[in-house]
Amino acid sequence: MEETRKFKKYIYISTEVKPVIEEYCEKNNIILVTRFINEYNFDKFMQSELRNLNSLDYLIVDLKSIEHLTDDDEIIAKITLIRKLYKLRVIIIAEGYKHGNVLLGKIFNLGIYNIITKADDVGFKEELEKVLSDEGMSFGNSIKYKLDNNLIAVNQTTKVIKENFIKVKQTVNIGVVGTERHIGATTLAINLTKYLSELTNIRACYIENNNHQSVVRMAESSEAIKYEDMKKISFKGIELFSRPENMSDILSNDYNFYIYDYGALNEMTEEERNSFITRDLKIIVSGNKLWEIQNLIDAFKIVGKDINTYLVFNFAKESEKENFRLSLGEYWKDRMTFSEYITDPFEAKNKYFFENILKPYLINTDITEKKKGFNFFKKRGKK
Repeated sequence: MEETRKFKKYIYISTEVKPVIEEYCEKNNIILVTRFINEYNFDKFMQSELRNLNSLDYLIVDLKSIEHLTDDDEIIAKITLIRKLYKLRVIIIAEGYKHGNVLLGKIFNLGIYNIITKADDVGFKEELEKVLSDEGMSFGNSIKYKLDNNLIAVNQTTKVIKENFIKVKQTVNIGVVGTERHIGATTLAINLTKYLSELTNIRACYIENNNHQSVVRMAESSEAIKYEDMKKISFKGIELFSRPENMSDILSNDYNFYIYDYGALNEMTEEERNSFITRDLKIIVSGNKLWEIQNLIDAFKIVGKDINTYLVFNFAKESEKENFRLSLGEYWKDRMTFSEYITDPFEAKNKYFFENILKPYLINTDITEKKKGFNFFKKRGKK
């Protein structure tokens, strides 16, 4: 009788190295055979790597590494083939995906229940421990991903919660500018790109339209995937371009949203200011300190009372927020928000703000419960 192995083996596919997975597996005698860190067409990838799955116990696939280059049906077909050929456990990483995502529903319908969706560190580790346990996740753990005949996801209380967006406009250009340096424009622009990249059916990219060279510095990280011929990197789940010499190289990638980071308003040339004004949606990032107001006034002189311009304020004291909002006057007080505190720009924040300013450009096809109308910029009272 064959002796049971004292260790198990796995490989994983992701856009970035996953220390939390590797550390947990090492502590639990699960040996890493290899990691594949890039974005792949899953069909072509498996054509070359399928034979290497023999003798594995776990195949861990981060959907962010394959979804942009692979159709859903191809992903399902390859997973079906893998399960037919090998007796291994397929584990799906879908951090931040919502219940009702069509691809997750199709994966669930294959009988794959080991799905990680928690994006926070604690939640991710808990789900990781469960999917790598002897029993794995059960049908009951993953029923929330089940789709009905209309591909509408329901949770256990049957409340519709799917977030599936379609584009109203083929491409949308969004400009983000700070009233001065170090006020948070780059952080907000990256954060907005991250928010859009996590939506179903949406492709977004960040474009560094200034001379700060933030993308160049990010490219030095071991986590960055570099595309030198295009001055492009993939980093922490989003695609970023350094200042382009030829915009046609970027526009040929068929993104739905292009997020332009113009840097600091007081450093922009006249040509750059004119470019900013032409964007479909414009966001001005400012502070509310006395010495920062003049730069904000200068910004108002450039954009005028533009209905497609919004204000975001950083570093405001809680006790001063409402009085400051009112001081902006009738027009701007309802077109501004105070940013959430962002420690990591690659973790989507300000979701409520982004959702509302993007309504003219996105349609949520599956949220059926109508909410009462109210001005989202005004302070919301306690329920």
